[in-house]
Amino acid sequence: MKSLTLISLIFITLCSISCTGADSPVGPANAGPLRNPDRGFHLESNYFAENFTNPFNKKEIFPKGFIGDREKQFDAEKEEITLLQLYIYLTEWVDKDISPEGLANIQTLFDALEENGYKAILRFAYNWQGLNTSGGESPQWITRHIEQLRPILTKNRGLIATIQTGFLGAWGEWHTTPMQKDMEGKSAVVNALLQAYPAPYSIQIRIPDHKNALTLNREEDRIRISYANDYFTAGEHSHAPGNDFIPGSNWYKQVLKESPWFFMSGEIPYDEDTEWGLPDLISTQTTLKILRDHHYSAFDITQNYTKNITSWKQIQITPEALRADKILFAPEYFLDEKGNPRERTFFDFVRDHLGYRLNLTSHPILSTKDDILTYEISLTNTGFAAPVNPRPVFLVFINNKNEVVKELQLEHVNPRNWQPFDNEAGNYNLLTHTMSGSISTGLSGKYKVGLWMPDNEKSLRYNSIYDIKWPENLYLSHWTDEDGKYFINLVGQVNF
Repeated sequence: MKSLTLISLIFITLCSISCTGADSPVGPANAGPLRNPDRGFHLESNYFAENFTNPFNKKEIFPKGFIGDREKQFDAEKEEITLLQLYIYLTEWVDKDISPEGLANIQTLFDALEENGYKAILRFAYNWQGLNTSGGESPQWITRHIEQLRPILTKNRGLIATIQTGFLGAWGEWHTTPMQKDMEGKSAVVNALLQAYPAPYSIQIRIPDHKNALTLNREEDRIRISYANDYFTAGEHSHAPGNDFIPGSNWYKQVLKESPWFFMSGEIPYDEDTEWGLPDLISTQTTLKILRDHHYSAFDITQNYTKNITSWKQIQITPEALRADKILFAPEYFLDEKGNPRERTFFDFVRDHLGYRLNLTSHPILSTKDDILTYEISLTNTGFAAPVNPRPVFLVFINNKNEVVKELQLEHVNPRNWQPFDNEAGNYNLLTHTMSGSISTGLSGKYKVGLWMPDNEKSLRYNSIYDIKWPENLYLSHWTDEDGKYFINLVGQVNF
């Protein structure tokens, strides 16, 4: 019999030990953003499905106006963004079947998402002209179009972070629509989407009142209906009532209760001096509390980029201020690799904490007997949300040739349960989650051990750009293979 307790320090620099002590927190040498799927800041693109043209800029014909252009336009090339809010306008077919060419064009957009390592916050709509117009949409044709789109949605499920209910009204926002008072028709649309995009994935609706009025075929699906807050103003705009989720309001309390279990996103109104625009800076302190309370996974940086988003890059944020407001973070986030203080901006902090941020909190316990591995691995999640989309967790074993020789899925582990804090308890105490058990490996010899969290969809299973990455710290380092199949979070070494 051989046994070994984890010594993950072999993967961390010796300077970390000598400069700080073995148990003192240190930050990673690279303090930049982690490229992680289903979370973070997002960009925005708009296209007519019939001709790939941007309705709001006819000179932008795909691939113009897509990910590369948007990253340059919003200075986001180094921000490791993985999400695109993708508006696909079906205006040409509002009262007839989508043509085969239109469906093929939609698939082309999904292919381009995968080429860029992105996922979509997806919205279909008809009315691009906005207020005081009618898109002419009807429940009969919307449900028919969802039926036509269903094979595409199924094929590309891994490339969709969430689907917004869309379809109705100006820009798919459920206002200015001929279906304004047609709750039966609205319910039919939502039920069709819920069927086309199955559990546990979530679809997004605009406001709680819309959700509460629905009649669902399966009442258990109601928790899957999340929110796209298209008017995030921290409750500080004159039009916030009835549009934003204002702290202290009934809407705010409802979202607070429901949000741990679905994909939440938001965007600030355009920075323009108009009735509906937002030319002013909103409170960053209030914004952080809302992002935490409502478990935001994603947030737009395009619509108010020159005002609020740009200002976020100039505001320094401190551990003391975060602690005072009960905003969670890992101590090493504000430290460099030598344990010295590291400056962070408000933009940095929101970018890095939207969605999940999983931290290994101590040396895992790994012991072996014959080919059996007994493990105990503890983690915290200092992000605003859990990994709400389904995600498997594997222990992987890497031999001395730097080859993955074994993948063992931890069947009892569900990352959706890795909440940052106990929502029902009404406090913001950081939760610790522990994975433990014994597993037969069928191995002998020495191996590096790591956690692998690939995409749930098998079409993306061996594309490492869609793997979940944990921040490096004293207990964890990163490993990738030359073929780009794996991104592994190394936690130790064992000898069978």
